[in-house]
Amino acid sequence: MSRLTQLYDIDLKLLRCFCTIVDEGSFTSAQATLNLSQSVLSDYLKTLEVRLGTTLCQRGPKGFKLFSEGQVVYEAAKELFASIETFKQKAWTINDNVHGELVIGVQDSVIDNPDAFIPEAIERFAEYHPNIRFRLEVMLGLQMPGKVADGLINVGIGMVTDQFEHLGFEPLFEETFVLCCSRKHPLANVPDHLITEEDIGETPFCNRGHLEGILPNPDMHYFRTPGDIGQGAHAKLALVLSGRNIGYVLRHVARHHIESGALRVIKPQLTYSAPINAVTKLNSPKFKLAQRFVDSLVDIHMEKSTTAMRAVAD
Repeated sequence: MSRLTQLYDIDLKLLRCFCTIVDEGSFTSAQATLNLSQSVLSDYLKTLEVRLGTTLCQRGPKGFKLFSEGQVVYEAAKELFASIETFKQKAWTINDNVHGELVIGVQDSVIDNPDAFIPEAIERFAEYHPNIRFRLEVMLGLQMPGKVADGLINVGIGMVTDQFEHLGFEPLFEETFVLCCSRKHPLANVPDHLITEEDIGETPFCNRGHLEGILPNPDMHYFRTPGDIGQGAHAKLALVLSGRNIGYVLRHVARHHIESGALRVIKPQLTYSAPINAVTKLNSPKFKLAQRFVDSLVDIHMEKSTTAMRAVAD
């Protein structure tokens, strides 16, 4: 094994991916846990092996098998990450006397998403910074990135792209959108296989207004007839329930109405997901404190995602 004389951030990322592969026992399970494609995960492992100068494991048709060199690297990496966590905990206690206010802006509909663990992140952060007061605001997605950029909120949580040059982004989880119509709508009783692209194109489509151009659905070419505008998840839900439009609604927001029959999902194959990110202003005076809260958000969501994946596997 060659000498790794200098450890960089990318090495830590590669080691974490390798440890996840070993913990999960296969590339397929690790893909789901890390939300990475097989090709990317394979490239990461190859890069790590080049950095270390040795082959760590067997993969391919014969399945996954950890070599003795891989076992050594795995155990050393686990010790390294445990040491890093210990350092973080000790370093954070230096700031026990830090006072002030951390302003968090959350896009509407995010908090009640079952994949969101914002209260748990606040609880964890407060263990290290008990004297920090939180101010939590729920707002439209259009407002959130602008307020972060203007320094009015320290951390934003919601749908946003990386088009804002001075903002930092950390993915947390995804929200899923389903195309629906009300039971009052003319398409409500038409079987999916009889609904054509022309039918959808001629039907008024309720859009998200401020968000429609930020994260467009890849199948937006279907929707050629503009309908009402719903700025906010519940506003859009109300407009679709009215029977005037078809439109995409958040699955977790609309679940009750779908189950009761008030809404009908059209063309399930047109369902899509969009990432929810934690957003910070990179040069903000409170950037370090905000980033620590983002670290809590990322850690909690990764832990919960891993736990959920293992529960499904079991």
